Amino acid sequence: MYGIILHGGAGRYRLFTKEFVEKRKRELRRAALYAFEELKTGSALDAVEAAIKYMEDSGLFNAGKGSSLTITKEIEMDAGIMDGKTLKCGAVACVKNIKNPIKLARLVLEKTDHIFLAGPGAEKVAEILGMKIEPIKITPEKIRKFERVFKLWLEGKWGTHLFRLKTLYKDFIEGTVGAVAIDKDRNIAAATSTGGYSLKLPGRVGDTPLVGCGFYADNSAGGASATGVGEYLTLIFACKTACDFMRQGVSAMKAAEATIDILTRRFGPHTGGIITVDPMGRIGFAYNTEGMGKSIMTSYMGEPAVAVFPEEDHIILKSIKK
Repeated sequence: MYGIILHGGAGRYRLFTKEFVEKRKRELRRAALYAFEELKTGSALDAVEAAIKYMEDSGLFNAGKGSSLTITKEIEMDAGIMDGKTLKCGAVACVKNIKNPIKLARLVLEKTDHIFLAGPGAEKVAEILGMKIEPIKITPEKIRKFERVFKLWLEGKWGTHLFRLKTLYKDFIEGTVGAVAIDKDRNIAAATSTGGYSLKLPGRVGDTPLVGCGFYADNSAGGASATGVGEYLTLIFACKTACDFMRQGVSAMKAAEATIDILTRRFGPHTGGIITVDPMGRIGFAYNTEGMGKSIMTSYMGEPAVAVFPEEDHIILKSIKK
């Protein structure tokens, strides 16, 4: 069996309109199909890059085109990707003028001697490696939303993790994207991409591009991609923790649940989610938020399974058990 699981971020999905949630579910389905086509003839690494690239281009997620703004009204994006066969990985942080940060992360993996590049230096390397340097367009609508959020922030109408702000401001966009895949040769890969927190400080880096925190893959253990409060996911090394559970023989699902249990016990609910794949090809996911957008597609399935809310998760669980 070969397959892929994607996530479109964990968070307060019940605050979004039904129409927005349905749009995001459709994009998760399309991303899974797009990535699975790569997986049919290519590698797990190709598949996770394709999935992330699709979601970066979508505009409906907090990554690439849809990235949130910093407190200084700029876009700063992070991404990371890892090959479980070789343990090679590439990551970038605080890039502003790269359409697809995940593509640059892959180039760091394959074309440099390094793991992690950041800021203007990363963009200079991108240019040397043939990538086009092009600012992500900040639309008037995105500026209007920023100004409304910023006003609430100045008024002190926000709480821990900005959750109160999200309640007051229902257009608050969240949705880090991630993917984990296993190919026909049993190689595993993982990738994650984000625009980071709205109103974050310039230069802030969360878990997403940090190896073992926002992403991790090792053929002997499994693969994982995380989403949520980046500072907390970093403190528990979320993805490495999940993979360490799987290395001990714990299934992908149990490993995901155990990792989120640690996150919840240490930092409370509404703090994150994770997706996993173990060396046997079993798929897992867990989250302590209202919802987490996720989609799976395997060689046993005729079409992707998509779910956001806990009451929908049986759709994916049924597909996994086939």
